[in-house]
Amino acid sequence: MNATEKELFEKAIKEVVDLHGNMAVLSKLDILLKDYNSDLSDAEELIQSDGALSATIVRISNSVIYRIGDRCDTIRSALYNIGFNEALKLVSLALSKQVFMRNLDAYGISADNYWRYSYFTAVFMEGQAKRFGFEANNAYLIGLLHSIGRVVINELLHKREIEIYWDRFIPPDVWEKESIGFSSEVAGSLLLKNWDFSLEMYQRVENQRKPSKIDSDPLLLLLDYARLVSINLEDSEALASLCEKGAHPYLIKQPQSSEELLSAIAETADYVADIYKSLKDC
Repeated sequence: MNATEKELFEKAIKEVVDLHGNMAVLSKLDILLKDYNSDLSDAEELIQSDGALSATIVRISNSVIYRIGDRCDTIRSALYNIGFNEALKLVSLALSKQVFMRNLDAYGISADNYWRYSYFTAVFMEGQAKRFGFEANNAYLIGLLHSIGRVVINELLHKREIEIYWDRFIPPDVWEKESIGFSSEVAGSLLLKNWDFSLEMYQRVENQRKPSKIDSDPLLLLLDYARLVSINLEDSEALASLCEKGAHPYLIKQPQSSEELLSAIAETADYVADIYKSLKDC
């Protein structure tokens, strides 16, 4: 990356950080939820530091998916309704509505498809993590945020009125490096670092396409598989192939029957569809 490209890159990162500064709440909440000495009052105080985010969370907590019993009117009642362990997912939903539901014109990806892809990957990874003893919150977050570097690239091109579009016959990382000078993985990693996510999280985002890193990290291996599943959700034949025994290195390390996998994928897709409808209604 030459000096001009580096300057543009850093400016694009800053613009996205400034535009979505409240994403830092998610990294802080993740730390809180892993601290056995914290409780809901700590999460409540953190979330209330952002008025717009608080209002969105209260609205989502009253949706069909989350509402239990009486209507929630405060962050406290919303958090008590859903429970401590669901707080991270509720906050990430509120933030994903702001960050992910936007068209990525440079990639030819609609806002709806970008959100569905990211959220499906997160929920599927969380389910697999719970089944096989991985850290579920880490799996969920890496699934949700792994492609966020595309927001940076799209923002950079849009702000400078540069009309460069991804050619789908070229791998996206190759296109990014040839056309822009850096990959979305590098962009995403730096973005998460600016939002105060853990070293472990932003390094995983940067390393997600490196074979040596994937082979040595169970969560990156799961991400590699979950990403393929998410991309092929509408292709039943390709999806069936991905669920066959040994179809992916992840399935060699965490063997499951095709029936179990297809059932888990269908359940996740139905859940994501319900969440999507809920968000649209908020």
